[in-house]
Amino acid sequence: ELCVSAGPCGGTAVRHGTANGGGVGTPRPPSMVPGRVPPPPMYRPKPMQPPPGRRRSGRGWCCACCLWLTLVLVGLVFLGAIALGVFYVIYHPELPTFVVTSLRLAALNVSDSDSVTSRIEFTVTARNPNEKIVFVYGDIGAAFAADGTDIGDGTVSGFLHPSRNTTVIKGSASAAAATVDPVQAASLRSKKSHAMSVEMDSKVGFQIGQFKSKRISVRVLCGGFSAGLAKPAPSPAPISLGRRE
Repeated sequence: ELCVSAGPCGGTAVRHGTANGGGVGTPRPPSMVPGRVPPPPMYRPKPMQPPPGRRRSGRGWCCACCLWLTLVLVGLVFLGAIALGVFYVIYHPELPTFVVTSLRLAALNVSDSDSVTSRIEFTVTARNPNEKIVFVYGDIGAAFAADGTDIGDGTVSGFLHPSRNTTVIKGSASAAAATVDPVQAASLRSKKSHAMSVEMDSKVGFQIGQFKSKRISVRVLCGGFSAGLAKPAPSPAPISLGRRE
């Protein structure tokens, strides 16, 4: 049996006893009080943390914007197609036609220095086949070419082209000592009849009732006709006045 007692100076006194023949005994744990359970360890809950907020990525916003933009464009195209269909059913629009009905090459001189001097008189017939559409033309610029060589420019004043109307346009074009390529100059000298073409540029708009559209640039190309240098008109014969008696 092991007995432990406190000494007078804080020391301890140990007294050994013997058991079962005097062997050294081992310490025994303190005895439990019957019917008493040790308290469980104290539970300390962890502090609550706010859930992480959702972040919208820039890619998500970009995809959403592209989707909405595509839907808007498709809707506008669809509405535009419906409007054009209704416009065509109601008005049956047709393009106006232009025909060069006469052309007179009054002068065409090619000098030894490859410069061209010319004068051209022309007539163009314009027809508007529409019943309810009126065309408005600004000033018309006309550029003439003979065998692919520019030989004269001119301008015709703009006009209002009513529906179901045929308008005759008369004008002139000229060139004063315009320098051309030597090969083209030699071709003009060698021919008496020339393949002619004309380009006409203007700003054109249309009117339907009170509605007026904006004018847009339009170019008309007429070709496939030929012209030769016009012969000078004969001078009138002199008139003799008889002497009266």
